[in-house]
Amino acid sequence: MAEPQILVLNLNEIVEEYTAGDEEQRRAEESRIEQAKEAEDNEAFISDEAYAFEEENLSNKGFIGERGFGAFISPFIEIIEKRGWNLFYKHKPSGYAVVVREFYSNMIDMKEDAIFVRGVWVPMGHERINEVLQIKDSKNGSRFRRLLDEPNYDKIVKFLTVGKGKWSSTNKNPHESIHRGDLIEEAKVWFYFIASVIIPSKHLSTVRENEAILLYALLKGYKFDVGKIIESSIKSFHKIVRKGLIPHPATITRLCILAGVKGIWAEEETCPKVSPLTLTGVIKGPTSRKMKEMEIIELAGEPQGEEDEQVRMEQILEETQLPVEDEKQPRK
Repeated sequence: MAEPQILVLNLNEIVEEYTAGDEEQRRAEESRIEQAKEAEDNEAFISDEAYAFEEENLSNKGFIGERGFGAFISPFIEIIEKRGWNLFYKHKPSGYAVVVREFYSNMIDMKEDAIFVRGVWVPMGHERINEVLQIKDSKNGSRFRRLLDEPNYDKIVKFLTVGKGKWSSTNKNPHESIHRGDLIEEAKVWFYFIASVIIPSKHLSTVRENEAILLYALLKGYKFDVGKIIESSIKSFHKIVRKGLIPHPATITRLCILAGVKGIWAEEETCPKVSPLTLTGVIKGPTSRKMKEMEIIELAGEPQGEEDEQVRMEQILEETQLPVEDEKQPRK
């Protein structure tokens, strides 16, 4: 028996025709359509399951703020320009908490790498992420692929620490992490950026295996697809959402706004503000007291006026120079 056709949910004009198939699957599809209609009315969740997911897993979670670089950029401008990160490296607005939680909740019913948010299907595949963040030349290079297949762990730790560091091991992983304090200064700067924007983590005292590999690739000039890494990070958090804080709030907010998601932004709860990376703070590293302060993420951001929010929206649209999408269905 041929598989029933999966209907593409267009919330303006729900497709009502479907191929004949298993009765149980037909009823399930009808239920999904009804839930999609209800979601269009409340402009929040695509299904009861998505609403329950938010209530159970996300409603009380904080966020990992995406800390971009501040004014000290001159020592690292060569890497930024070579990689085409002229927008990506910058410190970003903090994002909108409710929109981000709705985005993650509705990933339960993701269609073709697009997420339903307030009546709009928001594309979030790696190509769209690269486009929105204006990341150029984003394909994984052959050297990066070889590094992932067969990482030379001794070479990585020696390069990142000039021979003074070593891998910390566990029973499960002989290359668990490297102590942050052993990194050379340039590596410390980029580690903070990676742990904030690309592979978010609130644990900054150690450099985990995947962070160390990516850090090595970045400093060696290997080409890698940032969008794929961020897409994987977003999907991974959704799968293990019970652990950790919510990552990528600024990037997800940008994806939603540029897809045409609407909101009364002056009244929206904002994610907590985070300060940009500064050379002095990164090189010296936080004291134990400051480290604790960095890891305490408050759940509510500071309210901002309507004028400030308008500036925020204009900044996002002007920086990306992308048209706001009016599409209500997934991009193919």
